Amino acid sequence: MATLLHISDLHKDRSSGISSTSLLESLRLDKARYMQEDPRLAPDIAIVSGDIVYGVFGNETDADVKLQQQYDEALHFLVKLADLFFDGNRERVVLVPGNHDISHPHVLRSTESTLLPSDLEQRKLISLQLREESSVWRWVWSDFTLRRISDLTAYNRRLEPYANFYSAFYGGKRNFSLEPEKQFSVHSFPEFGVVVGALSSCYGNDLYNRVARIHPDCVSGMTRAINEYLNQGSLAIATWHHNLAGGPYDTDYVDPDTLQSLIDGGFVIGLHGHQHRPQYLDYRFTADKKRSLVVISAGTLCGGPSALPSGRMRSYNLIVIDTKNGLGSLHVREMKNNTFSSPVWGPAYVTEFSGPSIEFKLNPPPRSTSSLAASSEAAALLRNGNAIEAIALLTPHLDDDLARRVAVEALGQLKDWQSVLRFFASPRSPAEFILLCEALYELRRTSE
Repeated sequence: MATLLHISDLHKDRSSGISSTSLLESLRLDKARYMQEDPRLAPDIAIVSGDIVYGVFGNETDADVKLQQQYDEALHFLVKLADLFFDGNRERVVLVPGNHDISHPHVLRSTESTLLPSDLEQRKLISLQLREESSVWRWVWSDFTLRRISDLTAYNRRLEPYANFYSAFYGGKRNFSLEPEKQFSVHSFPEFGVVVGALSSCYGNDLYNRVARIHPDCVSGMTRAINEYLNQGSLAIATWHHNLAGGPYDTDYVDPDTLQSLIDGGFVIGLHGHQHRPQYLDYRFTADKKRSLVVISAGTLCGGPSALPSGRMRSYNLIVIDTKNGLGSLHVREMKNNTFSSPVWGPAYVTEFSGPSIEFKLNPPPRSTSSLAASSEAAALLRNGNAIEAIALLTPHLDDDLARRVAVEALGQLKDWQSVLRFFASPRSPAEFILLCEALYELRRTSE
């Protein structure tokens, strides 16, 4: 059993009117309320799905200093949050960046204004390049000018203030890479039966290019990294910042096709923010139409009136996961008063599920049998004369020495010489070498 405190979009704009002290006290009081209603709601892990700060305009006076002040305030708040909910254990808090966490000063310093070429063919070429995923060109609609990334190394440092904040929060035990293909992290919580994969959806995002992308190497790297935890029985949760849909002229949403890779890698829950409203979705994996990803969005925790969608208030989520039975429930908490400087929280009414909560079923991938368990079961099958099933069971585990020893015995009983060649072409032990020699002799003899 695990309960997640899912908060997002902490950024405080000028209309937010709330201090960290007031916000923390409001969350403490609300915890006392919902704990009386349902003790299962006590959070075990916090997921912070991006937009840690509001950011600054790059041309502001002392922009870097002001941005650092925002990160210092966010650091203070999240440290106190870990103290309040997890006795100071910051490893229980999972962080990802959002578009507001991009440093505008860094983007301005690494790009330069460029005159539009007079040649029509050159203009057409730039127009095509603007659409490329890794384009160095940026079109600035506000003043109809063209900019070019002139220093890619400096441009990739646009998340450096976030990275410094990230390292400070975890006391240097975790670091956020400035290399786009390495911007993911894995957080394992075996005591709660879950593993969380945290992804940046800000690949290529800046103030001139409001896109939402997750670098494909981050997805593949993370699915590889969580595989061992899946084999140990953990349930996999992914988190990123951007939402999954937008208007016809919007670009700041993640391509839903990315979800197929996450589901294929074993993830069953996805958490995000960005849209400033809570939402529950269920995405099916089209390959077999059986597995799915429960996608949950959190509202904004600190946004002021100007940041709230029509008819919405500040909100956050509590998500209860019954890992044993593959069940979950989403509980949305909403600001119930209009005093933005001193919020009072309570159960929300979410139109999409006609109330404050919704229950859902999880579809975890089939659990892989460990090498030790597979070898033990295969040995039992061999003793009962069932070498064919033993080999089928051992085949996924032939990197393991124990599994290979059992496989040698099984293939020797079956006299399956072609499989011997396939599995033991590079023998690791004398027994494998002897069996390989026997296979080569028998195959040569039968071909004569």
